Amino acid sequence: MTYVSAKQTHSASRSCGRPCNRARLCFPQGIHVKKTIFAGVAAAALCGLLAYQNPAAPVERDLIAIERASMDGWLKGDSAPMLSAADPDITLFHIMTLQRADGVDAVKALYKSYDGRPLFDSYQIDNPKVQAGGDMAVLTYQLVAQNGPMTRRYNVTEVFRKKAGAWRIVHSHFSATAGSTQ
Repeated sequence: MTYVSAKQTHSASRSCGRPCNRARLCFPQGIHVKKTIFAGVAAAALCGLLAYQNPAAPVERDLIAIERASMDGWLKGDSAPMLSAADPDITLFHIMTLQRADGVDAVKALYKSYDGRPLFDSYQIDNPKVQAGGDMAVLTYQLVAQNGPMTRRYNVTEVFRKKAGAWRIVHSHFSATAGSTQ
């Protein structure tokens, strides 16, 4: 049995014109190599993306959307979006209350004085973080509310529970940040 060197090609009976190793294995060349390498890199990248997907991302997206709808309501002086997301047993701590408000009726009574009166001209939800497990999730963020030349910052915590397929706010807490303009 004779072997061909890597620089030699197949014998006449197997002439493909490709360089071979001593075991007569052909090495692919040209565009085929580039396509194979590209397909391998693309497959590896796709597998990496699929493995990295954050399972909490849909929950985070849903909770932040609920919170944005509430804040958009307050831009118009409308508490309805927030109240529609509230669980009947909601509890609330707010800088405007002396004690906790228990139940949606108590929260409605508190918000009634704000209806029809926009609470701010614009807002930002900064640094939102969602921590979720099962049917419970916590959204924390810093609310930056602009009212004319005045900027106020609040630390916000919203606790959600999923009931009948929908996220509901079961506890809400707003507190002014240290150094917030009042």
